[in-house]
Amino acid sequence: MRGFRRSKKYEDMVRQLAEKPHSIAGRSIFPTMRELMCFAAVLGFEFDKRKPLDSDTNEIDSRIFLNSEVALDLLYLIGLATEKSVDILREENEEEMIRIFEEYAEGGFEILETWLLEKPEDTNGDNAILTALFKNGFLDIPRPIETAAPEINF
Repeated sequence: MRGFRRSKKYEDMVRQLAEKPHSIAGRSIFPTMRELMCFAAVLGFEFDKRKPLDSDTNEIDSRIFLNSEVALDLLYLIGLATEKSVDILREENEEEMIRIFEEYAEGGFEILETWLLEKPEDTNGDNAILTALFKNGFLDIPRPIETAAPEINF
């Protein structure tokens, strides 16, 4: 299996969310770039936002995905849901399945970037993401996001 690519244009955002320690929690919002990419792919799929990658990309080694059953399950599920055929799981279609996942992740990164730009005062990004998830009906929090944020893990 080849590595998983993402456009370099989102590199600052990826590092902010998956490497930069949160000012309060002391760790990044997403534990790894793999988790962030999976989140972005699901987000892109949910919003039906599939975008081709730029020619200038970074790559996550495939072994990082192969070592995570959850990441592989998402790869397979997104491929199946998109193609609506088990044929996408055949070895000869692996490249297409990875491309589908990458394109949904690309769409998800674009959505995340928009969410972060809507709350520029949120230097960590967690409140921007939680607010957008709440506004879009993905979270049901009976109190303000700011007080619930410390209890939510990505």
